[in-house]
Amino acid sequence: DADLFCSRLTIDMFRSIGLIPLTVTSRSIREGRRIRVVEVSITSGGDVVGQGIAVLLRKSEQPPGEHRGTPAWSAPTPDEMGPPVSRPSGSGFTAPWDSWPIAGEGTNRGMRGGMWMRDKLELVEGEPLTGLVRLGLASDLASPIANSSTEGLGFINADYTVYLAREPEGEIIGIQPVAHLSELGIAVSQSVAHDERGPLGFIANTALANSMARSKVDNPPPA
Repeated sequence: DADLFCSRLTIDMFRSIGLIPLTVTSRSIREGRRIRVVEVSITSGGDVVGQGIAVLLRKSEQPPGEHRGTPAWSAPTPDEMGPPVSRPSGSGFTAPWDSWPIAGEGTNRGMRGGMWMRDKLELVEGEPLTGLVRLGLASDLASPIANSSTEGLGFINADYTVYLAREPEGEIIGIQPVAHLSELGIAVSQSVAHDERGPLGFIANTALANSMARSKVDNPPPA
């Protein structure tokens, strides 16, 4: 239905899995005139390893008036930053995306100031990446970006929710971290999602302290 728009995508990640076959099942749990809700489960070896909820809303006429905006982001564009960063990590893993990392500013220079990214591989072989899928993939990186500290990254992502006001345009997604709260090893964070046209939605994450994730963040050089 071309008049339905995915306005919320929630992903719950229960456990890590190896490179083994996965089974994906979906079912509609609400089909109303203006809202449709779809639930997706991912299983491996009979165990549920993740699940998702997509909320689709029917498009309509925009109400009049001026509304409050999003936090300003002074990050340069990927074109202004030049070629993307593409290098393997110390573990030998090579990221399947191009990235343009942005340094923090002022007292937050030791933290990440955000990142532009572009996935290079198909999520499902033979199916081109849509704007929504690109944003869904990029949003997993919002947690390490927003939850990093001056000492590195000590949290591992538990879930994320993407709230969309419009479809992403183009291949490049920007993540602007705007807030982090944590105590007793539990963190919540919020980021603004961008394409090269401007802000398009929000990303919310919850995360858990994890000693195995506590390593120095691969910070970009100072601006």
